[in-house]
Amino acid sequence: MTVSLYVLSVAAVFSADDGVPVPGDKLAPAAGFVVSANATAPERGLVEGFELKGDLDNDGEQEIVLVLWDNPGGGGVFNYLVILDLHKGQVTSRSLFVGDRVQILGGDINGNQISIDLVEQAAGDPVCCPSQKATRTWVIEDDGTLRELPVKVTGKLTLEDIGGTEWILRRIGEQAVPPEPQITLTYEDGRINGSSGCNSYFADMKDQQSEASGVKVGPVGSTRKACPSDIMELEGQYLKYLGQVSSFSFMERQLVLSWALGDQTGTLVFSPGRKVE
Repeated sequence: MTVSLYVLSVAAVFSADDGVPVPGDKLAPAAGFVVSANATAPERGLVEGFELKGDLDNDGEQEIVLVLWDNPGGGGVFNYLVILDLHKGQVTSRSLFVGDRVQILGGDINGNQISIDLVEQAAGDPVCCPSQKATRTWVIEDDGTLRELPVKVTGKLTLEDIGGTEWILRRIGEQAVPPEPQITLTYEDGRINGSSGCNSYFADMKDQQSEASGVKVGPVGSTRKACPSDIMELEGQYLKYLGQVSSFSFMERQLVLSWALGDQTGTLVFSPGRKVE
């Protein structure tokens, strides 16, 4: 199935008059829903890098499972599971609500079951920062209906969950960073290191057990090579904010490090790169 067919099929799911947004359309506030003056513009899209394939209904044709996220601009980010079924050249599709501000980590298809690994809110978590890892599983019944099995809690989100991957910086807040030279981050055993664009850097990164997803970084050290001024300026900005990081999360499979410096706050947003050992 081609990418264009993905888009058309997902759009078909969300075009039904069921209160679920159509990708690419502007959202109108739902009845009784008040958008705050500080709300952002509506946004939506498919979770990057998430795609499951398998023959869920045992008809000899593979189904495709995607996750669509929707931010209507009022504070929540809603996630929907989308199942695309290609049979004899025809695409049918359906969707189900997964949760608000859950963090999708991965998933699997096993026979007629779809499993999604995610981070969701535990008791006492602030709305912004879920910390409980869980696996949610749905079974495709013989009549085609979806039945969810009991949720399996698998642990608490820790820094070990960002290990094993080289993360590539994509944005500082809303500012996109150039693709080259890459700024990278790798975590292992309480330490981070990587390239800050010109130099190599390193620092401690420790869990702060007193708060959900809380971390402490620093001090940050680096080599002292000189590079062109634009690269050095971006490197200095990155290392300054990195040393002030106080929490981490995953958002649509991207790693988000949140920093605070005086009365300023912001984020460093990374996408997953190569696996590391």
